[in-house]
Amino acid sequence: MARTLITLGAIVGALAVAWLYRRFRSSAPTAPTYSVPPRLERGDFAQPNTDWLLAVFTSKTCSTCAAVIEAAEKLADGTLAVQEVEHRRHGGLHRRYAVDAVPLAVLADRAGTVCASLAGPATEAELSALIASARQ
Repeated sequence: MARTLITLGAIVGALAVAWLYRRFRSSAPTAPTYSVPPRLERGDFAQPNTDWLLAVFTSKTCSTCAAVIEAAEKLADGTLAVQEVEHRRHGGLHRRYAVDAVPLAVLADRAGTVCASLAGPATEAELSALIASARQ
């Protein structure tokens, strides 16, 4: 009888631990997620008539954003407009395009279709490769 009670107690204890584990474990994803808009309304940006637009969504509180926009601006030419979309100045655009992570570089064609994007820190070479691959 004592052995049965001990076994029953162990089973109840194990079930309680399993229930607590499932209830309180983190449900956070293992990899960060972010959303990329499928389209940009080119009229929302300073140079709507260029062939390509590289919109770089940033925030003043972002530690890597300044380097990304600096690298992106080096790539601007007659066919590629680069525009920083800083959250404090352009919060409406961040909301409109559901940008939830910065830095986020979004490349759109003349029609506003997003052809490529890159989230997180990016070098000039990485951005250049992104643009070159989309242009092909």
